[in-house]
Amino acid sequence: MNIGSTAGSEISSAAAGLSQAVSQVSRAAQQVVSAATARPVEPTGESAEVMTDLKESQVVVEANAKVVAAEDEMLGTIIDTEA
Repeated sequence: MNIGSTAGSEISSAAAGLSQAVSQVSRAAQQVVSAATARPVEPTGESAEVMTDLKESQVVVEANAKVVAAEDEMLGTIIDTEA
């Protein structure tokens, strides 16, 4: 039974998804700072786009965290079964 390669693949995919979401949050945060310092009193359409990006990143992080948690639980069950 080769469990390691499957588990590693799913965790790697989840980690990549988390990394992408963190990068997206970082870009969105930088856009907020840029908009606030360049035009502190002018509302722009960028705000809505940035908020959408932040919400999307939140959903991606939550989904990937669930993948990691499920993989952890599955491996724990397999280890308990084999022990």
